[in-house]
Amino acid sequence: MNVLTALTNFKSILGNIVARAKKTLALGKVFIRFLNNAVTAIVAIRGRVNFLQLSRYSGLNEKTFRNNFTTKDVKWLELNELFIPENSVASGNLVIALDPAHISKSGKCTPGIGMYWSGSSGKSVHGLELTAFAAIDYESGDCTMLGATQTLPEQDSDDRLTMTQCYYNALKDRSDELLQISRILVADSFFSRKTFVIPVMNLGFTLISKFPTNASLSYLVNDAYLEKRGKCKGYKPTYAGRVDISHPDMMFMGKVHIDGIGDFHTAVVHSTSLKTNVRIVIGRIGDRENVILFSTDTAMPASKIVKIYRKRFRIEFGIRDAKQFTGLAHNQSRNKARIDFAYNVSFFTRNVLQSEIRAFYPKNSVGQLKKAISDTIFALKILEIGDISPNETQISKLEQLVASYIGAAA
Repeated sequence: MNVLTALTNFKSILGNIVARAKKTLALGKVFIRFLNNAVTAIVAIRGRVNFLQLSRYSGLNEKTFRNNFTTKDVKWLELNELFIPENSVASGNLVIALDPAHISKSGKCTPGIGMYWSGSSGKSVHGLELTAFAAIDYESGDCTMLGATQTLPEQDSDDRLTMTQCYYNALKDRSDELLQISRILVADSFFSRKTFVIPVMNLGFTLISKFPTNASLSYLVNDAYLEKRGKCKGYKPTYAGRVDISHPDMMFMGKVHIDGIGDFHTAVVHSTSLKTNVRIVIGRIGDRENVILFSTDTAMPASKIVKIYRKRFRIEFGIRDAKQFTGLAHNQSRNKARIDFAYNVSFFTRNVLQSEIRAFYPKNSVGQLKKAISDTIFALKILEIGDISPNETQISKLEQLVASYIGAAA
């Protein structure tokens, strides 16, 4: 990797995105300039990303960041949509992924502070939580983080929302923009409950998720069942027994082989909890036990359901990268607007890095690229302050030295 070229590419991609955003989203010149400085500073920072650090690395006043982080009219979803590869849009393989993420935060005065589930800890942990959205190409695996909002069960009124209502409200607020990207929504097993699935269907989405292994599912009566049952007096039955995932009934199930993944059984069944028919796919994904994937679109092929759900984890990788390298969990503000801005600018910065990796450095990670750019900015700053003008040989050696350290980042 040529580290000077990596820095130039980063600035070029960032400049192109904000130039397009200026035309399409009507962002002001002052905010565009601030966003450029903030994103560059986030990539340059070694350590925690907070207002003091942003001030140190950008040369702007700390108060400038505090004031600009309260900006509420930034259309982050449409801004991040500019990062989606054109071939993904043309192929029609995009799906929307939704995933909550725990954010560590101490104190008692921050809005929304409380106990939230942490997947990495396997238990509820004190802190904050965000609801993140991403656009994923289920064939190539490209993931573009579209933005996030803080999960706030406690509202201004005396009513307290359930977590499901919070996630649904976050989706509903963005539904018009998200439906223009894709009508397919994928989420983990938490979202397989009726209070989320039915409202999401009413918004116009097709939901792909996972049932718990003890879900109450019933086979639908077909001609083979009626023939085996024989003529009986009384009404024609609607259901033909409960689904046992350990022993799929081949009278109702079809077998599907997906190259590189394995064999699965699929059928259209009735969900007792959802009170609607869904298409389920039963099988192993990796080394896990049998899982029950489902789609609210009963006509969707089983292979597509499996491919989409397997790529759902890309949003978790995007959240992980933002936490580790672009300061997603570092903000110390106690203002809701600043917290939301910090989440979104972190994902925006991650998207810039990921776009450069996709275009120029597919073998490198976000952490490696950030380290290369950060070290290069630091080295150039030292040369600038020292008024040093190295020759081509010295520049080449400096590039090799900086490039040799990037393997330390995951």
